[in-house]
Amino acid sequence: MQRGKRLKKADHSEGRTPYISATALNNGVDGFVGNESGVRKFSNCLTVANSGSVGSAFFHQYEFVASDHVTQLKREGLDKYAYLFMLPLINRLSEKYSFNREINDNRIKREKLILPATQTGEIDFTFMSSFMKEIEQDILKTTLKTFKDRINVNKCKMGGGGNLETLPHS
Repeated sequence: MQRGKRLKKADHSEGRTPYISATALNNGVDGFVGNESGVRKFSNCLTVANSGSVGSAFFHQYEFVASDHVTQLKREGLDKYAYLFMLPLINRLSEKYSFNREINDNRIKREKLILPATQTGEIDFTFMSSFMKEIEQDILKTTLKTFKDRINVNKCKMGGGGNLETLPHS
């Protein structure tokens, strides 16, 4: 667990590195910076907004610069899917905290997540990863079927020489 470092807007240099702030929009990305010194860079972790959109949590597989209003949560050995499993649980912090009651480091340390466990009582990260991989596959199958169905409908409507402009927009 580590907080980002303060980087005032006026000190942002133009660049391509995502800047993660306390916004609930765009996976927390509040712009792109080129700053290399005086910043904290993280990757392959979760972030949770301590202020602003308090409790908003996101997974970041890429390298980013974090503002001081964001805390990085990372555990070695976890994959993307285990992190994705925990996201909705962490996002529930937004129900408990607010702009007037921000999440400070001590409060985060005291928080408990109810996670699946093995028969020996250890956190079952393998189950969490497998579960989220299944969810991802179900979503992909449904999405691909929807797109294939739409393509087939559009081919029928075009009748071999149809015009895309005549198709209904949805």
